[in-house]
Amino acid sequence: MFQKYFFVVFALCLFASTKVFAQGQDKTVLFNARIISATNSEYLPLAYVYIPQAGRGALSDNFGAVDLYVFPGDSVVVTYVGFKPQSYIIPRSTGVVHQAIIEMKEDSRMLSEVKVFPHASEEEFKKAFLNLRLRDEKQRAILADNLEQSKLNVFALQAGLGANSNFRNFSDMMISSQANRTFVASPLMTLTNPFAWMSFIKSIKNGDLKRKDYKEAFELQPKQLITPQQFKQDLRKN
Repeated sequence: MFQKYFFVVFALCLFASTKVFAQGQDKTVLFNARIISATNSEYLPLAYVYIPQAGRGALSDNFGAVDLYVFPGDSVVVTYVGFKPQSYIIPRSTGVVHQAIIEMKEDSRMLSEVKVFPHASEEEFKKAFLNLRLRDEKQRAILADNLEQSKLNVFALQAGLGANSNFRNFSDMMISSQANRTFVASPLMTLTNPFAWMSFIKSIKNGDLKRKDYKEAFELQPKQLITPQQFKQDLRKN
């Protein structure tokens, strides 16, 4: 029995001595890290570097640098808003100061669409839409009043002729004048012309129809198919 108790006490002492020896072998390491972005190597300030097992950590400065005391074999976790968490394991064989550059990868996430409506229901939205008043409602009313068809017709009548209209009007007047001149010179217009009848009646009163001057002029005209001898004889008779 005594031997049994002695063996248990000896084993406990040996375990305690081994633990103390092991603790003496563990050394504190200064972990000097630089936190940067893997995309553009930009420094990430205020990145949180912590040891989950120990429950302690530190924040990086404005240049992404952080100093933290660790033990060899510790697992260090780095987190930053907008980036994926990154873990780093302190090597077993390292010096008093361990330096590292930790690159953080961006965490791109597609959020689901969120629709925000200012109205509680569809009926409320319809009422608000029907009662909507535009900012330029007064200007729209003035524009609609000025573009009324009746006013546009009045403006068109009051406006003067343009270059195209003047040319067309001149062309129509020239065509009309030429047509009237031909109509006046036509025999039908002569028969229906009261001034021509007045001149004819006046010539009758003056006895122009009884005059024989036109006969003498007719006789003086050379006849067709006449010989030179006959023409000379006719001149002698007259």
